[in-house]
Amino acid sequence: MDRMYWLVLISFSSMYMVTGRAQESIVYQPEQMQADLEKFKTALIKVHPGTYTHQNREEFNQMMNDLMLRTSKPMEAKIFYRIVLQLIANIHDGHTQAYTFGKLGSVINSQKRLPFQVYIKDERIFIVKNLSALEIAEGSEILSIDSNLSNEIIFDILAHYSSDGESQSGMQHWLGGPYKPFYRLYPEIFGEQPTYNLVYRDYKTKKIIKTKIEAVSKEVYETRESKKYLPETGPEKAFNFEINKEENYAYLKISRFIKDGFDEPENTYPDFYKQCFKKISDKNIKNLIIDLRNNGGGKGSNAAYLLQYFINQPITPAKEIVTLVDDKYFLEITGNSSNLDESFGLKRKKDGTFKVTKYESLRDLMNYDPIEEYRYKGRLIVLINGGTTSAAGIAAGLLKEYTNADLVGTETYGYAGISNGVRQISIKGDHTETAIYLPLLHAEYTIDEHIQKRSVVPDYNVSNSIQDILEGNDAVLEFALKKLLPPMYKNY
Repeated sequence: MDRMYWLVLISFSSMYMVTGRAQESIVYQPEQMQADLEKFKTALIKVHPGTYTHQNREEFNQMMNDLMLRTSKPMEAKIFYRIVLQLIANIHDGHTQAYTFGKLGSVINSQKRLPFQVYIKDERIFIVKNLSALEIAEGSEILSIDSNLSNEIIFDILAHYSSDGESQSGMQHWLGGPYKPFYRLYPEIFGEQPTYNLVYRDYKTKKIIKTKIEAVSKEVYETRESKKYLPETGPEKAFNFEINKEENYAYLKISRFIKDGFDEPENTYPDFYKQCFKKISDKNIKNLIIDLRNNGGGKGSNAAYLLQYFINQPITPAKEIVTLVDDKYFLEITGNSSNLDESFGLKRKKDGTFKVTKYESLRDLMNYDPIEEYRYKGRLIVLINGGTTSAAGIAAGLLKEYTNADLVGTETYGYAGISNGVRQISIKGDHTETAIYLPLLHAEYTIDEHIQKRSVVPDYNVSNSIQDILEGNDAVLEFALKKLLPPMYKNY
C-alpha cells in the first residue's frame, strides 16, 4: 500500500489558534480551506477512477462550488473537516476516506465518546453495551440525543460517511462495529459535549425516559468495557469449515480473503478449498452454507478460486482493471514515481486511461477453469450482511451471477461488480490538517452491468432482532437451516 504526499506549490498564511477557557480551538481562513479543497478536487478528477460513478461532472462541480461558498468565512477546523467528510462521502466509495493529522488529528482522536455501543436496525438505534454510569437496560432504544431524532442522527452521519454505492445498509452495520462506531462518530458530526440530553425507551418497562449522560474518554470507555464484558477472543480465523453429517449440510465460514497478508503463498486458499470440497464429496453432502458475513475483503483471486468448484465452464472474473494515471503523471506532479508501470504492466488505451496487463499481479484477470474432481452440484446458500466488504462483496456478486445460490441476510457494504480497492495513496492538505485517501485502480467484474454499481442484495432479507443480539442468537443462520433446508433435503 503506497502513501504519497504532494508538493506544496502555493503558500498561504498558516492556521492560527484561538484560546478559550475550555480548550484550544483551531481556526482556518477561507484561502487555506479553499486551496486544499482545490487540491482535493484535482486529485479526485485526475486520479480517482470512481469520482463519476454516482455523479456526473456537472453535479460534482456544483457540489464543489457549494463547498467553496460554505468556506468563504473563517471556520473552526473541526467543522471544515466535516465538509471534507461530506466531499468524500459523496463519492460513495468505501475505499475512499477523509482523515485528519497533526494537532487537528489529536483533537479529533481525543474527543470523548458516547458511553454506548449500539445496534442499528430499520433506522432505529438500540443500546447493546451500556458503559455509562446510569442504570440503563441493554436493548433500550435511543429515541433522541439533544433533540436530534434517531433517524435524523443516522441520516446526518450517513451524509458524512458512505459505503460502496448508495445503499445505507453497510454503513448502518458499521456504526455498530469497531471501525466507524456510533459512539465516536456522533460527537465528531454533531459536536463534542461534556453531557448529552438522552431520551430512550426502556427495554424492560417500555417507558420513555429523559436523562443526561456524561461523555467518557477512550480510556474510561475501555476500562468499563473490560470490567463489565468478557474480553474479545482475538482476531477471528480467516476461514473455518464444519460438516453436519446428520443433517447433511456443510458450513464454510470465510472471515476474510487473506489469511496472513497479501504476500502469503498463492496456494493458501486453493489448498483449503480443495480440502473442504473433497470432504463434501467424500461424505456426499448435498447442502452447503457459505458465510461471508463481516468478511472485510482481501484478494479477489481468493474469491475466484472458490468459484471454480461451482462453474461448468471457464470464466475470467475481472473484465478489465484500469487506472487514470501512470508513473509519468506522478513524476511530473510530485517528482516521485508510484511504480505503477512496472508493477502492473500499464498499457495506454485510446481513451487515455491505462490498462493493467500483468495478470500475475492482479489474478482477477486470469482465466479460472472448473475443478471437476470435487465440483459441487448441491444446494448452495450464501450468508451476507453490511460487513461483507470489498472482495467479499465481489465474491457474493460472482456467486450470485454464476451459481444457483440463495443469498440470505442484508445488503452488503461492498459493490457487487466493481472495485476500487487496489493501490491507494494519501493526499495531504497543504494549509489544513485534513487529508484524503483514495484508490488508483478500478476493476470491473463479469457481473450483469445493471447491478455492478450496487452492493449485493439478498434474496431473503433477514437480520437479527435486538432480542437476538442480547441473547446471542443467529437469526440469519437459523433461517437458512430451518427455512431453506427442509427435512426433504436432509438425511435421517
